[in-house]
Amino acid sequence: MNENANPETTPVAEEKPKKAKKVRASGGQNRIYRLIGEVDRPMLIVIIALVCIGSVMVFSASYAVCKQRFGDSYYFARRQIIFVIAGLIAMGLIAKLLDYRVLKRFAYIGYVGALGLNFLVPFAGKTVNGATRWFVIFGVEFQPSELLKFFLVLALSTYISNHYSEMRSLRRGVLPILLLTAPAALATLIQNHMSATIIILLLMAIMLWLSGTKGFYLGVVAGAGVLGATVLLGPARSLLERFVPQVFGRLEVWRDPFSYMTYTTGGKGWQPAQSLYAISSGGFWGLGLGQSNQKHGFLPEPQNDYIFAILCEELGYFGVLCVVALYGVFAYRGYHISKNSPNRFCSLLSMGITAQVVIQTLLNFAVVTNSIPSTGISLPFFSYGGTSLLILLAEMGILLSISRYSFIEQN
Repeated sequence: MNENANPETTPVAEEKPKKAKKVRASGGQNRIYRLIGEVDRPMLIVIIALVCIGSVMVFSASYAVCKQRFGDSYYFARRQIIFVIAGLIAMGLIAKLLDYRVLKRFAYIGYVGALGLNFLVPFAGKTVNGATRWFVIFGVEFQPSELLKFFLVLALSTYISNHYSEMRSLRRGVLPILLLTAPAALATLIQNHMSATIIILLLMAIMLWLSGTKGFYLGVVAGAGVLGATVLLGPARSLLERFVPQVFGRLEVWRDPFSYMTYTTGGKGWQPAQSLYAISSGGFWGLGLGQSNQKHGFLPEPQNDYIFAILCEELGYFGVLCVVALYGVFAYRGYHISKNSPNRFCSLLSMGITAQVVIQTLLNFAVVTNSIPSTGISLPFFSYGGTSLLILLAEMGILLSISRYSFIEQN
């Protein structure tokens, strides 16, 4: 990324792939070539591979549940495919037609709108299993926290790129980032959506680190987070139990889910315990695609947050390695796109989008293997959910759009 170039003011005409528009570098004798080419092909291939494998796994994990609940084994799979097609079309159009500079103009407006939707959810949203996180629009469930995560990354990328020289300051650097993030964390917390709150706070920490702020301030923020968690789990436990009562119940279940499987204990440990049974029965090669036993009434909602357990059972350790490798390539190509972005805003945005997917993936793996308490977090590209997949693929379109632009300096 070359800082001498100013892509925000340089007029760019659409050109054929690998054709360069020459622009004189300001303040130097070198020439800057802005390249408008094809999207990052490895990233595109990885995204399509994850979507295809995820769609197959949604059908494999859900057909038994659908047959029993709806009398149609293809109910979830059919709906998922519709959103896959719509999402891929949206991704292609955004990757080809979107000028990334448009996003920066509407970053704060979009963030305020997403915040408003999330604060409205507890009053007008749909409640499922004690949590109110969804709007229902024309029969389609929509989770506004998915929009909030993206617009937070967009807003933070905009602020950091506009005030990069001041990011080592507490008043002009760190505090504005904290003030931008706090309402988003509060909006998801009042929805009893702990997984989204955790992701939002982790994204804030990553964006602060990428901003180049002082290590001392990062340590203070991390220390404040640890101190706050300690206080909430200790002296202020009653306050946390009042607003998010399910947190402590999940902590108890996480310690020993097998002790909470019976009817007398409310069956709270049934899902994580059955997930562990599914993972352990897969072996190295798995039982075979479609041959899972746990999805037949044992593991609740196997097509959603715990779909990774069904993947482990059917495809085994070898299949899991292949899927994890795909996510690894995704993370690497996201970093590559960020490193070669035309300006700081694009670099931050592409890294933020990549980090969002990676964080969510790692947290889902940890939940399914009972490494952390259950938080109701979906697996990107795999878990059933049409609107969340549509939003995710739109974000992938933005990532691919940024990959089309780069700057090369010729000495």
